[in-house]
Amino acid sequence: MVKKDIVKVKWIDAQRLELGIVKEDEFSEIEPLACEIVGHKIFENEKWITLAQELWDENQGAKYVHVIPKVSILKITKLKEVKK
Repeated sequence: MVKKDIVKVKWIDAQRLELGIVKEDEFSEIEPLACEIVGHKIFENEKWITLAQELWDENQGAKYVHVIPKVSILKITKLKEVKK
């Protein structure tokens, strides 16, 4: 498999609260989850970025794949650039 750039992505994601009843005056305090991942950038277009935490040479595949919508991304940091 061709080596890929390694990046760190920070994004916000939805969460389901299972803490019981949330009172009306607490609604404005509920925030989306802040998430981070480091992985190989295996695909990117104008709508999303796809990262894999493991690349597998033997079957030309990847494992632990995450697809993150660009509208949710706060920051992308390139950690290792692969010269093409």
